Amino acid sequence: MPARFYLLFPPTGQVCVAFIKKNYLIFSMPKEEYLLGENIILKGNTARVPRSRHELNIPVLDADLAYLAGYHLGDGYLEDSFKTFKRSGKGGYEISYADSDIKQIELINSIIKNKFGTGLTINKRPANNVWIGRIGSCKVLHWFLHKKVGLQMGKKSKICIPKWILTNENFLAMFLSGFFDAEGDVSKTTNRRYKDKMYYRVKIQLTQKEKNILLEIKDVLRKLFAINCDINKKWNQDAFTLRILSKKAVIRFRERINFRNMIKKEKLDKLISEVYL
Repeated sequence: MPARFYLLFPPTGQVCVAFIKKNYLIFSMPKEEYLLGENIILKGNTARVPRSRHELNIPVLDADLAYLAGYHLGDGYLEDSFKTFKRSGKGGYEISYADSDIKQIELINSIIKNKFGTGLTINKRPANNVWIGRIGSCKVLHWFLHKKVGLQMGKKSKICIPKWILTNENFLAMFLSGFFDAEGDVSKTTNRRYKDKMYYRVKIQLTQKEKNILLEIKDVLRKLFAINCDINKKWNQDAFTLRILSKKAVIRFRERINFRNMIKKEKLDKLISEVYL
């Protein structure tokens, strides 16, 4: 039987060619599309490259992947395959995450394992007490995270919430949870002194160099979750902070979004109990 050819229209808008061979859907993409070197072979809900028999699951976009996207935009990295190709003559597909809390890296690893059937290699970097979760080269996973989840390659700039996440309130809550797990913190700060007694409040804070993502998050928090916050430039630093300060907003954050990082989650519970209950 002769091969059947199809024109495919990926979300980027560029046309690519695919053909059926032995019940496999094989993508043949332009060099600038995805990406360099071997094609990606799709069969049902799995995918692989021709030189490997190992198939990765191709999941449906869901709340866990929205959480992964949020965390990745804070503390994740996708290798820039084009720059690697220019430097070495072949594409590179490294994926990595860094966190001082090994439980956080294990959480990210569990999501990747459950969704794709492959996992991170986890090691500690003793010099700065950071845990690294890494996949040295996985073109299929790199492709999915970049093209389907909507994550940038290389140095992140002008980051924004992926469009597919904006279509679902639960996806947005999970995305924000991931982003706050990566870039947020919670603390107790002074509020006022009255009759020689000091009063405190709980502060949930995000710090980012990119103000645009904070403005987008502020808008989502207010419109969808009724959580008010403010954004200020950090003193003498090239960065901005988003702060959730009122009792009502802090408690609503815990009810509607919350941290999945257990250290931050338990700290928020403890501070709310100390300050407000």
